[in-house]
Amino acid sequence: VDYMHPELPVVVTSDAFACGRNYFTRPSAPEQDQEMEERDMILQEMAQFKQLAVDYLQPELPVATSDPTACGRNYYSRYSAEEYDEKDEERDLILQEMEQLKKLAVDYLQPELLVQTDGFATARNYFSRFSAEEQEEEEMMDDREDVLEDAMALKKLAMDFLQPERPIVVDALASSRNYFDRASAEPTMDYEEAVERARILEDAVAMKQLAVDYMHPELPVVVTSDAFACGRNYFTRPSAPEQDQEMEERDMILQEMAQFKQLAVDY
Repeated sequence: VDYMHPELPVVVTSDAFACGRNYFTRPSAPEQDQEMEERDMILQEMAQFKQLAVDYLQPELPVATSDPTACGRNYYSRYSAEEYDEKDEERDLILQEMEQLKKLAVDYLQPELLVQTDGFATARNYFSRFSAEEQEEEEMMDDREDVLEDAMALKKLAMDFLQPERPIVVDALASSRNYFDRASAEPTMDYEEAVERARILEDAVAMKQLAVDYMHPELPVVVTSDAFACGRNYFTRPSAPEQDQEMEERDMILQEMAQFKQLAVDY
């Protein structure tokens, strides 16, 4: 298994005192000859070539260094660097312009990015600067504000008309008065007229309920909310007319029909 699967991890024994030694550096190891040293040099060069190829093909990888005291210097600003000529200065200007154009493109394509500012950066108002164009007259500004307010009110009215399901936004400090009790309200009707009007409305409601019950017999009977309400049978009341022979015969026929129906259901 170890030979066929070298990628498997080495399982360390549970013995805390277990230890090992290097096969090549043990005291009884044969001395390395010149070929072994040359082989080591070749392997080191191959490792360096591999690292160089990885850095070239994957420039996004971070630079990893194992020496914490390692340092470097800038190739272009070293003491022995060649002096800049006009071409180098022009190249720096082109690179600066390219960086600015890149930042402008990023800001245009990704407006959701946060604006990064310098803590010492300052600005001035575009409209109140000294070189700003003269603003319009006060009367024109007032008329313009009135027109904008009217347009805003019309827009709100249209939204309220087209979207009645929206909640009403009320100011906490807003107040109102009763339309009917206001000082400038029209005089109300007399007491007799109000009583007569209430009776007419009650009769209209009762007639409406009667029409609904007649047109929709399938509706359930709405029981009154009065717990003490009661009723009596129309046919068995004391003042009911006596049933004649035909009524008795009718009752017998109905009983037989109910029995036949029950028999059919059972069958």
